[in-house]
Amino acid sequence: MPNHRVVTIEEINKLVGYLEYFQDPNRVLFTEVNGYILESEEVSKFRRDLDDTGFLVVFDWTSWINDNEVFRDIDNNIQEHIRNADLDTLRQLMTSYIRGDRFNEGLFIHVIQKGHISNILLRLQELGRYNDEL
Repeated sequence: MPNHRVVTIEEINKLVGYLEYFQDPNRVLFTEVNGYILESEEVSKFRRDLDDTGFLVVFDWTSWINDNEVFRDIDNNIQEHIRNADLDTLRQLMTSYIRGDRFNEGLFIHVIQKGHISNILLRLQELGRYNDEL
């Protein structure tokens, strides 16, 4: 992976702060208006924080997702893969979800509903416990 900006533990903790929201079964993720998906304010804020913290990376995400077949089908159970992922893989996976949503509206909401975002945040939380600087 190319050399990307280091993400600090404070930035990781900011993102992990959304974990409770994404794990809440009563959360409102989106509304649909005239056939368009409007994300909740919390989902939109999370997206902004992904950008603001530098968590998202610039790389060839389409090639990466094709090379990492387990992540290609968002309906796959990838919990174990996420549980063992390093920080670079988590950043690439999250970037792929965000970028992929531009071409497939609703993809990001779907990966939230599948629990993938919660699993990524749980892994980030675990990595953050053992590293002062990621």
